[in-house]
Amino acid sequence: MKKKAIKIAASTAVAASAFVAAAPVNQADAATNVNQLVTDAQNAGTVLKWAISVEGSADYVTRPYDQYNAAKKAIANAEAAAKKATASEQLSINAKLVEPKLQVKRAQAYIDAITSSEKIKELTAGLDAAIKTDDIEKVETAYHKATAEYRKQAALLDRVYGQSTRDGIRGAVKPAIEKLVASVKNEVTVNMLSKAAAADVKAGKTADASKKIAEAQAILDANVLTWETSLQKSVDDVVASLPLAVQSVTYVDNKTVILTLTKPVVAVSESEFVLDNGAVVTKTAFGSDNKTVTLTTTALDAATKYSVTYKNSTVSFETPAAPVGNVNVDATALHAEVGQSLAVSSSFKTTQGTTHNGPVKVTLTDDTNYVLATVNGAAADAADDIYYPVNGQLVVTVKAAGNTAATAGKVKFQSLTGVEGSVIETKTSGSLNFYTVPETLTLENNATGTVKYVDAANNYFVNDANQKILLKATGNVYQDTNNAVISLDALKAKLSKGDVVTGSYVKTGGSTLQLALDKVAGVDFSLDQEYLGDTTAFRVEGNTITLTGTGEAGKVVSIYNTSLTRPVASTTVKSNGTWSVALNVDPTVAVTFQARQAANVNEVAPDYANNLAGLSDELKVVAGKYNVAAVTAGNGTNETITGKTVAFNAAKDEDKDNVKIASKAQITLLDGDLTKATYVDGVNNTSIVETATGFNITFGAPSSISGGDGKINGTVTVNGVTGVTNEYGLKVNVTNSITGY
Repeated sequence: MKKKAIKIAASTAVAASAFVAAAPVNQADAATNVNQLVTDAQNAGTVLKWAISVEGSADYVTRPYDQYNAAKKAIANAEAAAKKATASEQLSINAKLVEPKLQVKRAQAYIDAITSSEKIKELTAGLDAAIKTDDIEKVETAYHKATAEYRKQAALLDRVYGQSTRDGIRGAVKPAIEKLVASVKNEVTVNMLSKAAAADVKAGKTADASKKIAEAQAILDANVLTWETSLQKSVDDVVASLPLAVQSVTYVDNKTVILTLTKPVVAVSESEFVLDNGAVVTKTAFGSDNKTVTLTTTALDAATKYSVTYKNSTVSFETPAAPVGNVNVDATALHAEVGQSLAVSSSFKTTQGTTHNGPVKVTLTDDTNYVLATVNGAAADAADDIYYPVNGQLVVTVKAAGNTAATAGKVKFQSLTGVEGSVIETKTSGSLNFYTVPETLTLENNATGTVKYVDAANNYFVNDANQKILLKATGNVYQDTNNAVISLDALKAKLSKGDVVTGSYVKTGGSTLQLALDKVAGVDFSLDQEYLGDTTAFRVEGNTITLTGTGEAGKVVSIYNTSLTRPVASTTVKSNGTWSVALNVDPTVAVTFQARQAANVNEVAPDYANNLAGLSDELKVVAGKYNVAAVTAGNGTNETITGKTVAFNAAKDEDKDNVKIASKAQITLLDGDLTKATYVDGVNNTSIVETATGFNITFGAPSSISGGDGKINGTVTVNGVTGVTNEYGLKVNVTNSITGY
């Protein structure tokens, strides 16, 4: 097939060279021979087509300038001659020139791609040369130059027409540079982090420095790096320069607080940590990194700000407010093995705040897979679900009903006015989860290996099959995603929901487990803005809209106008997993946006297509004021508006049937002699009601009136409307006077 295509290309090339060589001697004859010129342009386009196609003579190196220029010249000659043709002939000629013009456009993209590929080769060579110097600073400089320029140039490669040709031109340069960049990405990142951390230390930003060093050390621990010795020294030097202080504090519960220090320490004691507001540290516990310290304290008051001081550094935290209501139930998710029991505590008060010892109905949300075992230490009554608190307390224990796993079930507590009385208040416990514990198991990339829950403190995780996998510090072999053997602590530090662990598990013997998939921690990508009510367009009043959402920190979010090819804006997801970007919108034209998060940090945003993977739902945006026009029957005498109904119709289709009327909404009218009257919905027979096109106001007697002759008559101006908006909160704006009522 390819040989045949080449023969066709060759024969067409001969024809093209013939028409170039045999240009008309008499220019007047050429001008009149429009059909021949059009044919020449079509032939030149065909020659160019095969010159930029892998099925023709394209070799990803040679720029087909001769064919490109010949096609452009032939098209120009045909267009010049066409100007003397009739209107209908010009339409025919223009239609015949569409294809050669398209080939010229595609050829330009092909030529640009060759130029781009040459630049990429230069970038690759530059980075490779820097790597061979063994100088990490030179490598970092070359890395940034290569990655920044590559993102620009790679976009040009993707514009080449034809999958085979595009793949060929990309394949000639992309794999080499991408492999080289990946080979030093971690090294460059560690070098950058250590330098940035050192700068933070000098600037007194110890918390920021500590975070950067922790990130750098994590990369060093998880990978075998080139220049590892020098990079580790850089990190160690920054750690040594860090002042010992508290980096962050996390409130766990009313007796537990976790501190993270700026660097590891050998030992700590309770007396080194000082809490204010009368609280006292009673116990300390070290984490495996010697930087994390768990403080056990006396009971902390709810909704109170506390400060904790260590080594002349102080951080603050605030405890949450006490639960609202008179029934307080432990809402923490609890986990146990099948055969064990879980205890749920609850407390009850009266509306006056005293202890409630009256009847409480206790039920299970799933009484098939769970059984209520005891209530306040006594066996639960299978025939009755009414229990009485002791000193306002109920403690119930729950078990799995059988030998299979039971998850997501809860205990429901309902305080009652009496045994047969009504429910005063209802509270539900956190989920109760019972897991099976297999003796042996082969973990694969399915439910058996997918991580559902991790309890690092108690050395186990649960898979999607609700099986509890015990992790031992000795006797087991743990591997990272790159097959490197890692410690149990290193595995636990990485393990999170959604990860995949594979291997052979033996409960009482030696297990070999590998972290096959380390799911990137982050937030699911989303666009916050959505249509409200029954609307089909998102409304804004001005000429800008700010789109917001969530995503994976560090990834680029591109915003597409669905009528255009390239993104109209982009932003990067912040470290807290949120993003926002402001866009201009034309108040005269509706525009539809879609957002997309990059598949990876190096991805160049692709051209828009309605089937492009990862796009958010469409968001049609209509800008401009919420304008309405007052409409009357037009045949009134304008003597009195009392008892009359005036329609207020929305100017934009998107605002029709899209009104919200607040309680006591009101309108103020002003007539020619400056009489001012205010009418309130629901007062003095005034009513404001929604319609399919906006809203109607039936005017009763005014709630207030002043000025002028004390009567509203004649042509009336709307002085203001409050309490009437569209679904998006845009205030109504009446654009005309009221007359003809």
